[in-house]
Amino acid sequence: MKVLRSTEVLRISSEEQIISLGLAGYIMLAEASEIFVSGTVAIGRDVEFHGCCEIRDGSRIDKGCVLTDVKLGKSNHVRPYSVLTKFTSGDSNLLGPFCFVRDGCRTLNDCIIGSHVEVTRSTFGNGVKVSHQAYIGDASIGQNVIIGAGVVFCNWDGTKHKTVQIGDGTTIGSGAMLVAPLKIGKNVMVGAGSVVTNDLASGTRFIQPRQAKVCESPNGADK
Repeated sequence: MKVLRSTEVLRISSEEQIISLGLAGYIMLAEASEIFVSGTVAIGRDVEFHGCCEIRDGSRIDKGCVLTDVKLGKSNHVRPYSVLTKFTSGDSNLLGPFCFVRDGCRTLNDCIIGSHVEVTRSTFGNGVKVSHQAYIGDASIGQNVIIGAGVVFCNWDGTKHKTVQIGDGTTIGSGAMLVAPLKIGKNVMVGAGSVVTNDLASGTRFIQPRQAKVCESPNGADK
């Protein structure tokens, strides 16, 4: 990990600059690309930058990440092997490891986009937490929303993308499927494994019951 300190905005646009700053092996700059750094920034090994990227004070980018046209606010932490493309973040967000955020996504502050989470064409309010293994597409998500593991936003109907809106304070349980187009209000609780196909009003508790079935072993074999 290398720490880069600058009292003013620093533009990095050449291999010569990278070498002079002692960042060879840390910053890998694509052709015709540039980075703007302000304040104190930490960068791990083999971090790729493409297009125009901005990194603000207190942010950290761990090894093996790939950033393309990214704007990071203050005190963000991008954990190893994350891929960020055309993404803008506010402050104090935690990203990765192994997340894929692309195509115009925006977050405000204090969000988590965690391990093996993919997000596309979506916006997050403050305090949204998606800690691991989910797909979020074409969504507008309010503040302090929690999205559990294995949640999928079903945003493609076979011909076009459709949107999902989620209000403040809502919790989406693990393994839920949200079938767009969909509007979910504030402070809604969606139970684990639910398939939501209709809009939910604020304050709703949506739990989809399932009947358990115990099957005999084939040919009477021992269980």
